Amino acid sequence: MNKIKKFYIKNTVIIVILLAMFVLLVVSSEKIEEKYALKTDLSFNSITMYGDTTEKLLENLSSPVHVYAIFTPGEEDYNLIALLERYSAKSEYFTFSIENLAENPMLVHAISDSIYDGTVSGDCLIVHGKSTNRTRILNEKDYIKQSYDMDTGSFVVDGATYESSLSEAISYVASEELPTIYMLSGHGELSLDEVMPLVDFLKKCNYSVEQLDIENSGSIPADGLLMILSPGKDLTNNELSHIMEYANKGGSLFISTDYDDPANLPNFNSLLRYYGVSIIPGIVSADEKDTASYIENPLYLMPYMQHSEITSTLISLEQDRLILVGARAFEMENASGKDLQLTSILKSGNAYIHDYSFDGQLIGNENAEPSVYDLAVLSRKAGEYGEQSIAFIIGNSSVLVDEWLYTNSYSREFLLSTIQGIYTKHPETLDIQARPAFRKSMDIKSAFVPLSIIIIVPILIAIFAAAVLIKRKKL
Repeated sequence: MNKIKKFYIKNTVIIVILLAMFVLLVVSSEKIEEKYALKTDLSFNSITMYGDTTEKLLENLSSPVHVYAIFTPGEEDYNLIALLERYSAKSEYFTFSIENLAENPMLVHAISDSIYDGTVSGDCLIVHGKSTNRTRILNEKDYIKQSYDMDTGSFVVDGATYESSLSEAISYVASEELPTIYMLSGHGELSLDEVMPLVDFLKKCNYSVEQLDIENSGSIPADGLLMILSPGKDLTNNELSHIMEYANKGGSLFISTDYDDPANLPNFNSLLRYYGVSIIPGIVSADEKDTASYIENPLYLMPYMQHSEITSTLISLEQDRLILVGARAFEMENASGKDLQLTSILKSGNAYIHDYSFDGQLIGNENAEPSVYDLAVLSRKAGEYGEQSIAFIIGNSSVLVDEWLYTNSYSREFLLSTIQGIYTKHPETLDIQARPAFRKSMDIKSAFVPLSIIIIVPILIAIFAAAVLIKRKKL
């Protein structure tokens, strides 16, 4: 009896030890797999893998970057989590944590006081550079790539951009110096809420964006781009003097003005005239017969993009579809030579100029003939010190700040191409291609082979079965 007891005890101990070793092996294997991201992605687009560009970025990362992955419980994006694990395994400076905003509502303020709360949702990534205290918010819209389908007349999803969006965010928050765009403030310009889509886009393109009050700062940084977005009040003489000094030293300007902005802004208009441009009062309304020049409403212009150094690439790629929701036009000086060079960037189709009353009525001359108007102008002006200043002037701000237009036209591509054309400092960009969003369907050039197989295989099976049955019958 003692021998039987010892036998059972011995075997029980062995089984317990083996089970413990098995559990330890499974747990340690899982930990090792997570630490070194050993799991292979066998999906058709390898969405949780990264390429050489990201590998180099992570190898060169020298300051801490932490990602707060905020998910609604039960709705976690496991592809994204797997990609974060691979990034973390590659660099000791990259870490991430999975958070629940409902359980930790003060998380946003704990990261950075400068973060814009409106962009944070229950499902997003907050990428934070600890040394720069810079942040970028990524959400589901940042993980897809869209293209315009000429057949359907709409934008369709054709790519997944997990890797490119995450890597570009890391590059942005970790970079010590970024090209800076200064947005002029203090004159009733577009509010922070109105320009937030524009600010978010510029940051995603690795630009630093800051508001600038010239009266308080006393100057304009020479190495930045100055944006003046639809001012509602005039510049002071002192501010105009600072802007002219900035321009004479080769500074570049990006200026927008809307049809309903005040026309009586002497100093602002003086700045435009310095670049050879003057405003034509009123709102541009397309000739209803010219249906290709507007969409749905004659005030929703679809301008014709003109060939220039900032638009030729867009035109060649057929990325010239823009929509200007309400626009004013410009008159350009007849200037040519070294001091002033003017180039029309966007033109209307056949259109009229209407006055716009406070009650929303359009007032125009019924007997007027339609004409073609300049809606955006590029001006090159030689300064007093021999430097060339470039100004881009557009008679519409919706094309710059409207998220719906970002999705349904090539506003973002146009905006980025324009900024890169007038601003000499360019941010570092990562050339990471989007992964296919959908598996390609099988392309069968000839149906003869598959049809032959479909027909022949059942026939061969029937012949084989008949031969077997005949043989058995004879037996």
